[in-house]
Amino acid sequence: MSGYAGGCTCGAVRYEIEAEPVRSFQCQCRDCQRDTGAGHASVMVFPRAAMRVTGDVVENLRTADSGDEKRKGFCGKCGSPLYNKPRNVPDMIGVYVGTLDDPSGFKPEIVMFASRGHDWDCLDPALPRVSHMRPSS
Repeated sequence: MSGYAGGCTCGAVRYEIEAEPVRSFQCQCRDCQRDTGAGHASVMVFPRAAMRVTGDVVENLRTADSGDEKRKGFCGKCGSPLYNKPRNVPDMIGVYVGTLDDPSGFKPEIVMFASRGHDWDCLDPALPRVSHMRPSS
């Protein structure tokens, strides 16, 4: 099993994950676009129990583009977006790949919410795309 580590921009929040990702994807939903300030977010999903966080994380409750609720975690000091916790999948956590100390191993499997993507956001054309959210199966 590999381990992953990461944190926010200012270093006030750090995390460690002792698990392999369950899935990896690019998400072009409007919520991810707003969180990243870009055309998509790169996300790796892990078992929530495998993640340990230190530092002041502020969470807020949002309604995702799918209509499901999720808690978004941000550094309480610098505001860096770190993760999201979907309420409908309470044992999983989605981590923003850009917060990993070493994001080079990220291999997206799919593009979700491609219907909300922009022509200028050029993602790998070989990746499968779904117009909304991938089924949980």
